[in-house]
Amino acid sequence: MIPRKPYLLRAMVEWAEDNALTPLIAVDATMAGVQVPAGYVEDGRITLNIGFSALNQRQISNELVSGHARFGGRSEYLEVPLSAISALVVRETGEGMVFPEEEVPPPDGPAPDDGAPPDDDSRPPRGRPKLKLVK
Repeated sequence: MIPRKPYLLRAMVEWAEDNALTPLIAVDATMAGVQVPAGYVEDGRITLNIGFSALNQRQISNELVSGHARFGGRSEYLEVPLSAISALVVRETGEGMVFPEEEVPPPDGPAPDDGAPPDDDSRPPRGRPKLKLVK
């Protein structure tokens, strides 16, 4: 399955911008693939404004957030894998969400058979479905 995080992130950013609010993301700058100005990272973390007016050529794909932002008057290219984003918060209200750690989907194909019989709870019920009238 496709992770929920990119969809939730895009929806929260759109909601914030529709309400003229500022979406900020909390980023773990120590993770692989994070490209941010090192001089602005504190304790391995950085908070970024990803509002449309702050992040030029902004792209929020299913894998990463990217674009150009100004730091100290200089334009810097940012690239943040979604796995490095732990939360989105609206600056003006403090509203937002912490993103849960999502499990990496298993590779395509059948699961390996370990020889154990399936759990009884995992099997679908057999026979004809039954409906009960509730008044």
